[in-house]
Amino acid sequence: MVKFAILTDIHGNYDALTAVLDDIDSRHDIEHIYNLGDNIGVGHRTNEVLEVVTNRDDMTYISGNHDEAIMAVAHNEPYPESLKNKFYEHHQWIVEHLDTKYYNFLDGLQREVTQEIEGLNFYFTHYRILEENMKQHISEDPFEPIIDPSLEHVHGLFNGIDADFVTFGHNHVLHHFDDIETIYFNPGSVGLNNGAYAVYGIVEVNNGAINVERVKVPYDNQPFLDGFDEKDVPGKQLIFESFI
Repeated sequence: MVKFAILTDIHGNYDALTAVLDDIDSRHDIEHIYNLGDNIGVGHRTNEVLEVVTNRDDMTYISGNHDEAIMAVAHNEPYPESLKNKFYEHHQWIVEHLDTKYYNFLDGLQREVTQEIEGLNFYFTHYRILEENMKQHISEDPFEPIIDPSLEHVHGLFNGIDADFVTFGHNHVLHHFDDIETIYFNPGSVGLNNGAYAVYGIVEVNNGAINVERVKVPYDNQPFLDGFDEKDVPGKQLIFESFI
């Protein structure tokens, strides 16, 4: 039997991240953690989040669109037009406060991981990128458009991925669908929820069966909310209206 955790879309929320990791560590039977990207951006505790995740020795990392867009700003590279009117000023602020010691980590994040676990095939990503777009720069918007959370839509989104289990993030709502051949799972965002809780997933693989649990962890989210005003974070109105 193998048991591992899936977390995604931390989005600079250090308090939510530590609540989730404390819950994972308290269980003592979770062997590994898959972090599906968007570690930073939107939230404001960038360096604290990166310090925590980079100090883990039990975590596999995936790149998210915010991670990549922020590094495009950091390197004075082209920036995605789809985000320019929403997050460019905010991402500039993130870069101004980002410790350069994390540049190599963020630049080295991979976009997909495939792994065989207990004889079953698992596919980990932030969101679908077609194979022909896998090497495109973030400014070319390689990620597919977000679809509504239904089995039909998710099956179509990941058409061509040969896996028993496909897990992803990006869209911050729960997806848990089983089309007989493939299980699709997105636990939802660790850091951006409309309430004082964080979410992550636990997957147990045992004798050819895959069991999935979504865990909601309560935490005090007031310091996270207050930090936007205390630090004068750009884009607060859009962030609160869209994500919190």
